Amino acid sequence: MEYVFFDIECACVYKNVAKICVFGYVVCDEKFNILKKEDILINPNGKFHLTDRGGEGIVLPYDYEEFKKYPPFPYFYPKIKEILEGENKLVFGHAAVNDVKYLCLETGRYKLPSFKFTFADTQVLYMAMTQTFDRQSGLEALTQIFEVEYTPHCAADDAYATMKVAQAMCEKENCTLSELLIKLGIRSGKIADYRFSNCVSQSRNKYLSEKRKEKREKGEIRSKFNNFVLGYKERPKTRELKGKRFCFAKDIEEDLTLAKNLVREIVARGGRYVFKLSACNVFVEREDDASVRSETAHKMKEEGKIDEVYTLPEFQRLLGLEEV
Repeated sequence: MEYVFFDIECACVYKNVAKICVFGYVVCDEKFNILKKEDILINPNGKFHLTDRGGEGIVLPYDYEEFKKYPPFPYFYPKIKEILEGENKLVFGHAAVNDVKYLCLETGRYKLPSFKFTFADTQVLYMAMTQTFDRQSGLEALTQIFEVEYTPHCAADDAYATMKVAQAMCEKENCTLSELLIKLGIRSGKIADYRFSNCVSQSRNKYLSEKRKEKREKGEIRSKFNNFVLGYKERPKTRELKGKRFCFAKDIEEDLTLAKNLVREIVARGGRYVFKLSACNVFVEREDDASVRSETAHKMKEEGKIDEVYTLPEFQRLLGLEEV
């Protein structure tokens, strides 16, 4: 069994265009002994316009004029196909689905047959191993965690760093890379017929399913709260909160029984509840609330756009209610 780690750099990437200029790869055996490491420079037949996901410019560690001396992608297509395809290979990349997409776009651009292979993603493996599904770790971040030295955006070095990260995970879990895929419940991604699917883990699928369920349940609670506020028409008993427009932090709104009781007390004292932060002049939050909504409310108070920001216990004491 051979492990193939690969990385791709493009001269430019747009919605339906990815002009590949470097295909870097490392081939190793099951003990991570490197059999071959190479950068394949490719004439992208186009100008260089490189940005990262944040729109910032990036610089490849190559002389851009050098690319003009090399043939375009179709010349290297058979070699790349031979590197990636084969029954006795496991193919890996970091955020690999992006590079697989580039291969799809380039084969389509030059009307070449689609690639056909399965692949795994060290980014997905790391999330599954650490159970950190709320964020995606870039290759550079993982090289710092696992103390791997490499040159960013040098494709062969990126492929090498991906291999070293995979090796470090295997050492941590005391297993081979093939065993690690099984242990972490990884389902390989696929590319065939100009279509591709991403590599996924069972644990991440479960996490995403639970998050969707949680979001749906919160949506139902918020809908019930909104309907309650809009339909609540009791006459006020006093006017002590007249002119006060209250808004709660979302986690208070999602505590339906508590939120309803607070709204009843507000209305009974002549105040009213509003859903938009920009429409309120009093905001209520839980203690140590670090949400964006609460941070915005504090900033609005500093700017004089909100009169008061109360913590929930403070507000309950103000209303003469038992603290929860």
